[in-house]
Amino acid sequence: MSSANFAPFVSLPVVILEPGRYVTRCGEVVTVEQASSRHKFACVGAYGNGVRERWHKSGRLYFGCESANDILHAA
Repeated sequence: MSSANFAPFVSLPVVILEPGRYVTRCGEVVTVEQASSRHKFACVGAYGNGVRERWHKSGRLYFGCESANDILHAA
């Protein structure tokens, strides 16, 4: 992915600071096992049902749009 793709993320606050439990936009609690301070989708974790996911450090799941599974804050 081009670094230009991450330009809109630069101004977003950092939500995922460290591994731990976080709450998504839809209220689900997820466990982040690996946090990253880089502009990549490199924060790795899982939902309660075991499904694995990768988030940007801002908590966003996708480029260009909000998702019900974006992480909003620590649990």
